[in-house]
Amino acid sequence: MKYIWIVLLLLLGITMVVKPDLLWKIEHFWDVKNGEPSELYIALMRVMGTFCIIGSIIFFIALFI
Repeated sequence: MKYIWIVLLLLLGITMVVKPDLLWKIEHFWDVKNGEPSELYIALMRVMGTFCIIGSIIFFIALFI
């Protein structure tokens, strides 16, 4: 069961880096009609996605040490 959280964190990080606009649409589904995310939002999502990927790799390595 420990591994599923690492995999989910990795998948979330990859999605944040590759498709931040998809996550924005999911997050603001009811709030905004035909809206688009700002460049700042996209940049911050990619930075946070990178941290999620690095964190998941560190957690995976820490399980085996």
